[in-house]
Amino acid sequence: MRNTILSLLAICIPMFAYGQTPQPWEIGAGTGLGAYDGELQNAGANPGSLELKPSFSAHLRYNLRNNFAARLGFLYSGLSGDDQNFQEPAWHKTRAFSFEGPVVELSLQAELYPFGLYKAGKRKKSGLSKNRKLVAPFVSVGIGGAFFQPKNNWNDANDHGGVSPSLIQTDIIEAKNASMSIPMGLGFRFRISNRFTLGLESALRYTTGDYLDGISLAGNPATNDWFYTAQLTASYAFGDAPGSGRRRSDAEDQPPPVDTDSDGVSDEKDDCPEIPGLRSLRGCPDADHDGVPDNTDQCPQEPGLPTAGGCPDRDEDGIADKDDNCPDLKGVVAYRGCPAIDRDKDGVADAEDLCPDMSGQLRWKGCPDSDGDGLPDNKDGCPGIAGPENLRGCPDTDGDGIADKDDECPTMPGLAEKNGCPETMPIAPGVPYKAIYFNSTLDDWQVTSLITIEEIVAIMNADPTLYARVEGHTDNTGREPANDLLAEKRAKRCLDNLVSKGIAVERLNYIGFGSRKPTVLNDTRENRQLNRRVEVHFYRK
Repeated sequence: MRNTILSLLAICIPMFAYGQTPQPWEIGAGTGLGAYDGELQNAGANPGSLELKPSFSAHLRYNLRNNFAARLGFLYSGLSGDDQNFQEPAWHKTRAFSFEGPVVELSLQAELYPFGLYKAGKRKKSGLSKNRKLVAPFVSVGIGGAFFQPKNNWNDANDHGGVSPSLIQTDIIEAKNASMSIPMGLGFRFRISNRFTLGLESALRYTTGDYLDGISLAGNPATNDWFYTAQLTASYAFGDAPGSGRRRSDAEDQPPPVDTDSDGVSDEKDDCPEIPGLRSLRGCPDADHDGVPDNTDQCPQEPGLPTAGGCPDRDEDGIADKDDNCPDLKGVVAYRGCPAIDRDKDGVADAEDLCPDMSGQLRWKGCPDSDGDGLPDNKDGCPGIAGPENLRGCPDTDGDGIADKDDECPTMPGLAEKNGCPETMPIAPGVPYKAIYFNSTLDDWQVTSLITIEEIVAIMNADPTLYARVEGHTDNTGREPANDLLAEKRAKRCLDNLVSKGIAVERLNYIGFGSRKPTVLNDTRENRQLNRRVEVHFYRK
């Protein structure tokens, strides 16, 4: 629609007529709908989920000529947007920002009527009759000020969806409640009488700021916000054309062209009237010689591509290197410039996913937090068992400040210089540990281990003073943190089975070591089988 409006403007500019209309002044109002397009709602990505809000307007129009009018307008519209409207990419729903609030716009617009407002006539002064045309299509463009007061939901309940609180705080501080707007529209006016008309019109309204929704640095500061309106309007014409007198010629009406920067492009056609530039770029300079004028070049000192806003794009995927998380690999916008390969389907491309085989969260670059202790699995020493952050997420059963994984005496408070063991060790119970063996990549034990489980139950029942520590292990065929989770899962299943057979849970604890403590080298199939095990160690308190 934007390109359509600009094309119609280019066609209509040379079609100005000379006649003054019979009633030059008009006053009117309108009502309709408004919608927002920006960080929290993209019409291109989600055309069917625009949030529509009521809008109202009032205007004062002056018909300078039969084909040209100037309009002073006032617009009020509600706006809203929500990450939940996005189906893809998945990080929108994780972030879960939203906003709503009114926008007020004051604008001055030019209206071009390619076929005129009035029918031709025999009037000496204007060459127009007093009769309006039945239908008068028009296009419009202008400039104005937009004033807005968004109310934001920053998803506080879910830790801002992984977005840095400092960026959110900066947006709250930096957000402005006004910016320049550029309304561009088209419409039709229908004659009810020579003084009264009804109109249907729609408009795109570009804002020069990025805080229409209250979000910029916490989202995408490279793109400014838009909003749309569609309205039914009514206008009433009044006043009379100026009195008779000698009509000035066009040459007399037009002042000599002004060229402030002396670059050969008159100010009225110069997009950079105070800076010498090139005719081919409408009077603007191009410091990096990439064919993109400096006033629209996002990287004015570095040669780039027009498709990337004048910035470099090494992998030529249409995403500027400064916004591309994988600048040397062709990617897509949904995955922030990385290839659309996502094995675990968590919305984070494999190229930047630290846990590509485990579905995770954007805040932790694709890694999960399986035990919910606030540490992602790739940084958690015990990813399936909750523990404090100062011990890398691992528990400390005896409370001596040494994580169970690093504690050679995890059930007895000890000293750091003795690797967690006490100064004097108690007499060992004299019962060797028992091993339960598992199949590859599975959490179920082999049938031959059923006898071992019954032996463990018998030992625990025979001596009520015994406690047991259940340690899970894997071979080296997998990768961390997946091996840690599998080891912990095996140990937990054994513990649950012992509890189901009558062993009090207070007498048991478990831990997982992944592939870090093999009993033999993982160099043959048989040796890897020996390393896929759960060891049950007995002790007394």
